[in-house]
Amino acid sequence: MVFNYADPCWAYQTEDQKEQVPLIFASGQFTANYHLQVNGKIGMIGAVLHPASLYNIFGFPMPELVNRRMDLAKVLGESIQATHRSLKGSCDPEKKVLILETFLETFLSAAKSKLSIIDEAIDFIHTKAGMVSIEEVLRQFSVSRRYLEKRFLEKVGISPKLYARIKRFSYLSNTVANREKIDWQDIVAANGFHDQSHLIKDYKTFNHMNPSDYHQKHRELIRYLDK
Repeated sequence: MVFNYADPCWAYQTEDQKEQVPLIFASGQFTANYHLQVNGKIGMIGAVLHPASLYNIFGFPMPELVNRRMDLAKVLGESIQATHRSLKGSCDPEKKVLILETFLETFLSAAKSKLSIIDEAIDFIHTKAGMVSIEEVLRQFSVSRRYLEKRFLEKVGISPKLYARIKRFSYLSNTVANREKIDWQDIVAANGFHDQSHLIKDYKTFNHMNPSDYHQKHRELIRYLDK
């Protein structure tokens, strides 16, 4: 969930898909990285929610939010617009955090009432850094594959198998981005890939580039920021 209290920005995965981002939005799961184009003044605050939180809080149809952003001003109206105005009117970063926390806390009780075994399954996937088979999840929670996949899709918007792949890739990308030198064979073994070709396949699926290019671009960015 993001509140933009400065100039508008645009997001796209390819140039022909470029669209203006709503000033107040929530997004579902993204299955690939995207570009963000910012012109002018930058001012944003947001909260990275548990993957099932948007469903638990608002009951949003999560499959419809995959790779999309929902304009919350149109959905929630004055309640969230008042929060946006308060954020825009404050110059104190700590006060902005408090404003956002206060807004989210109003939904806490309703969200807790919708917690289920699917939320526990999501946490289990997290504890395994995405390196877990669906069979392991089924055994851990004693549920059927049909139940897990149906309810996971309802709450998260994508299948548990794809979600685990995305989480594994997220942890992997963070490791690669923050290492100066990479031993790709170690990366393959440590992250549960059968071989380097499977690693390259995931990078091209989720990042639209090969692992070496990804590492080089991040090292160049770090060197630029360190200057």
